[in-house]
Amino acid sequence: MSLTVFALIISNTNVFAAADVLAIQNAVTAYQTIGTLRREIPINGDAIASAYAGALQTLVQEVDTANNLKLDSDVLAAIDEIKSGNEPALAGQVIDKTLQRVFYQVVFNRMSDIRNLFETTSTEVLNQWLDQMVASFQAISGNVARANQVLSADKQSIVEGSNPGADIAFNESVARIRTALNKSNPEEDAGVVAVERYVTRISSLARAYYNAVLREVAGAIESRGTDVEHMRIELKEGEVFYRTIESLVARDNPVGNLLIKARLAGDGSDLVVDEIVSDLNKGMLGRSRGEMANIATAENRVGRMAEASGTVEFAKIFMPDLELRMGAAVRGNLEIALNDLNSAAKADDAAASAAAQATITAIFDSYENELNLTEYSATTETALIDNAVASFKTIGELRAETTINGAAIEAAYAGELQQLTQLVDQTYGTSIDADVSAAIASVKVGNEIPFSLQIIDKSLQRVFALVVYNRTTLVIESFDGLSTDELALEWDRANSAYSAIAGTAGRVNKVLTEDKQTLQDGSNPDLDDQITLAFVQGREALSNLNADDRLNVAIARENIVVPLARSFLIGVLREIEGIIASRDTDATEAREKQIEGEFFYRIVESFIAPDNPAGNNLIKTQLTGDLANVVANEIVIEISKGIIGQVNRNISIIESTFGIDRNQALVASERVSLYINIFLPDLELRLGTLERVKVQNALQDLREASETDDVSKALTAGSTLTGIIAAYENELI
Repeated sequence: MSLTVFALIISNTNVFAAADVLAIQNAVTAYQTIGTLRREIPINGDAIASAYAGALQTLVQEVDTANNLKLDSDVLAAIDEIKSGNEPALAGQVIDKTLQRVFYQVVFNRMSDIRNLFETTSTEVLNQWLDQMVASFQAISGNVARANQVLSADKQSIVEGSNPGADIAFNESVARIRTALNKSNPEEDAGVVAVERYVTRISSLARAYYNAVLREVAGAIESRGTDVEHMRIELKEGEVFYRTIESLVARDNPVGNLLIKARLAGDGSDLVVDEIVSDLNKGMLGRSRGEMANIATAENRVGRMAEASGTVEFAKIFMPDLELRMGAAVRGNLEIALNDLNSAAKADDAAASAAAQATITAIFDSYENELNLTEYSATTETALIDNAVASFKTIGELRAETTINGAAIEAAYAGELQQLTQLVDQTYGTSIDADVSAAIASVKVGNEIPFSLQIIDKSLQRVFALVVYNRTTLVIESFDGLSTDELALEWDRANSAYSAIAGTAGRVNKVLTEDKQTLQDGSNPDLDDQITLAFVQGREALSNLNADDRLNVAIARENIVVPLARSFLIGVLREIEGIIASRDTDATEAREKQIEGEFFYRIVESFIAPDNPAGNNLIKTQLTGDLANVVANEIVIEISKGIIGQVNRNISIIESTFGIDRNQALVASERVSLYINIFLPDLELRLGTLERVKVQNALQDLREASETDDVSKALTAGSTLTGIIAAYENELI
């Protein structure tokens, strides 16, 4: 069947438009050819490029389109690195694991199509989709067939466990699905498909790639003291493997997800297997809980069967670890309860289902308490800031009321919140207290209440941002002069202040539309989770017992301050979007958005003004002047120009300290990465996805070069970055 004909058959659905079976088989053959080529010495990049072009690349591009991914660019960038001789062995791993993700995703997508469209699609078409699943599975069956990877008894290493036979389970599941596709008993067959969706996708594929990540972590730890190059290959394999299952972990353990990614992209010295396993399992545990919670809201018996199956199949992933931590008896009790849950769902027995869920929940709760999770734990009293945060949140609640009570806002502001504001004013020469007090006075007399409320909110957010900046800066500047307890107090104060503005840090990115006329939602950069992780890691390093503790605190500070600044820049762009959307229909709403943007920008003006004073003035003029003069593209351009100045300054620091002061070079390289990530989405819009991937690869190379004083690697990475940034600057006109 041609691709065109196949597209016509499914044109009335929203399903993933995958290639037909023959095309997938050809893609698998090309993938296997690449597997042979990447093992040759030297690796022939041109031959890999030739094998990739055609059916395989077409399939990758279809998966990208269906899932909003950029895997084709990842593969092309890796091929370019092989051609240029830039660590070809690592690039070969990126190609292999990225392509495995493609075939994994085809199975996921097609199984979802079968489940979602079972009732409205013919048996013939459903079987075609199932055949595509099977064809894609052939590319990854070897990886799926591997044994479990589990913690050793002392939790110090990862060892091979039993083989779950995930490949056999997949094939058996396919056989059951194929029988059900005949629809001889439509309701029962729909239940079979609903249940088997989780067997194929989670118990077989997701578990296989979970084990693959742990297998590479085990290999990296085994070789990190004896063979650094082999360790780096293992880490790269683990890093790219993890991208395949990242979404399954990130939903319920976003901070742990970032820790796993940081460890896999690091130098291997900070790998702690109990942390990796715990954070992986916290994510999978959350998914299992989520499936179980959905049983109550499922529309029918088939839906309840599906959710029960999801509960069971996700639990199977962390079951070996649960047994290690809690014993075989507890595992046995859990398995019985999970079987009871499945049986209750099939029998549509609500009482039996509730009883099973209660048992499962109790075991899950106990298991979660046994995990070694990434969490922040304050140990010092920070009453002044805690009370100020509470007052700020009270003001937030008062601002949301239908009738605004200015006196209540004034009362909430008086006390610790006003004291903290005045302390910030004294430290930085600002006039935030006067701004807030004047705005409260306006609210009390009913003068421009919406505008005044925004001034209050954004001004107070500025207070907490400055407290975070001030306390974290104090810690790093006084690291050698203060005691551990004194450092912990200041770090806890910063973390407490951050809790007031974590909501702003948690917002999605804002990017220009394709025509550059306004802004729209981009992806979520997870800045709130990045900042939380940095607080955790920084606090762990305050003991000053290890040689790299000061460096780790400095890097943690950068991962707090710069992402926080980025979150407020996103806030500015969010208000620009609102101005453009409402200025022709609701001038009052647009003016309110403009005031929000103006006061958001005051928080981060110092990040733009030093290297782009003219652009800084333009932004402020647009945020205070005629609404008709607000131009989204101009503001984005001027922000990027200011941040590029920060990038260039830190590249100069790297150049002057490389090989002389490793710590300074590493902190500067961290800043380069953090600042570039601010404008990277816009760079991708203007230059393309491939250039974005090249930048990300070069940033990782730059950090690794700074760690190892690898001059050649640093020069290559620096040349790539400066060249692409120069091309980006040429687009900022």
